[in-house]
Amino acid sequence: MDTQYSEAINSTQYWNQRFIADWKENNGMEQSQFFSRIAVDHLPAWFIRYVHRHQPSFCDWGCAMGNGTKVLHELLSLQNTTGIDFSKVAIEQARASYPTIRFITTDILRDENFPQFDIIFSSNTLEHFENPWDMLEKLSCFAKKFLVILIPFQEYDRHFEHFYTFETTNIPSTVRASHHLTYFSIINAAEYPSNYWNGQQILLIYSAHAERTDLDLTISDLIDNKNLAPLIPDTVNPMSVALTDCTQKIVQLQEQLDRTFDLLNKRLDATDLQIAEATSEKEALVSAVQSLQNEIQAEKNETAEKLQLLNASLNAIEKSLSRDFITTIKNAFSKLTRSKNKEPHVS
Repeated sequence: MDTQYSEAINSTQYWNQRFIADWKENNGMEQSQFFSRIAVDHLPAWFIRYVHRHQPSFCDWGCAMGNGTKVLHELLSLQNTTGIDFSKVAIEQARASYPTIRFITTDILRDENFPQFDIIFSSNTLEHFENPWDMLEKLSCFAKKFLVILIPFQEYDRHFEHFYTFETTNIPSTVRASHHLTYFSIINAAEYPSNYWNGQQILLIYSAHAERTDLDLTISDLIDNKNLAPLIPDTVNPMSVALTDCTQKIVQLQEQLDRTFDLLNKRLDATDLQIAEATSEKEALVSAVQSLQNEIQAEKNETAEKLQLLNASLNAIEKSLSRDFITTIKNAFSKLTRSKNKEPHVS
């Protein structure tokens, strides 16, 4: 994938524009609520008991306009809830819609004073990063007790804003040696009657070591039992192995195809730029030629006017010379006549 493309999509400018332009029209608010509901539906009983008993500080990181934060706040009966997003546009809308919940605009990658919370929850954000595990490690620095993560699972035909496909083979069991995977549940979101995700999601709970020890959990608490069977590799059935290999190859081919399309798009962009530059040069040349033609025509018009004036002057001079010449002849003839009339007559 193109790193610059990933960085552009994960910029505040991009998401501010998304929230202004088409977030509501594309059901972004309803989708946030949907993901929060299915997350709460699949939280283990021990985690919900912990929340009700201790009322920990709870952060919804990447909360967008706060619609999902409101669902979490109500369904978990939270008393200390904070929504965080780096988009000022989204946070302003969240504050206006839910004034009783605390919302903060900040960027975890740039804020040295990012606040700490007992629990940090994140819904459908990590897939927007080329290396989501760097971001998960960053989050773990500010989660004193638990990290709760909801992400797309086995998303092979990825949304254009998503840069990573999550599998059981690439999801870590430990984050920064401080948080350990304590529970997970694979959710078929498409089975929900009003679904906004036509595929699977996976819910992960990472616990700080001290909290995991104090919980005194059994193995049945660590996994959603109804999803246990599909996660055990079938080493006996060759069809299962072949299907897994085929799936991995499909993912690799998809990534190769994405890279090819990215390269093609870059070349098309370069071609478009060359065409635009050539068009601009042609327009400049045409404008210069037109300007020169206008100057030549103006000079022609000026020369014609000067010739007309010169001809008029010559005609005037010619007429003046003609009059003077005739007058001179008449005067000479008159003098000659008078002179002859004065001479004596000889017989």
